[in-house]
Amino acid sequence: WWSELMKKPWFGVKAYGIGIGPKSLPGWLSMFAYVAAMVGVSTLGGWLNPPPPSWIVGAIMLALTVGLFVLIGLKSDGKPWRWRWGGR
Repeated sequence: WWSELMKKPWFGVKAYGIGIGPKSLPGWLSMFAYVAAMVGVSTLGGWLNPPPPSWIVGAIMLALTVGLFVLIGLKSDGKPWRWRWGGR
């Protein structure tokens, strides 16, 4: 069942409006991991002494965001991102 789950798209286009979102468990878990990593990185200054320079925190956040977009591109259903009106 795991290999079958990995073959399916993790992200798909929205039924209403424009954009893409998670449509399977791995997609939701990757979004949760992204948010948790962003929160963790944003609080680095409180954990470390001395706190890291802000450009390092920004670079890590940028790398996480680029990684998320690459993952979305690789694991999406391949449909074009356009405005949708539901089932019409």
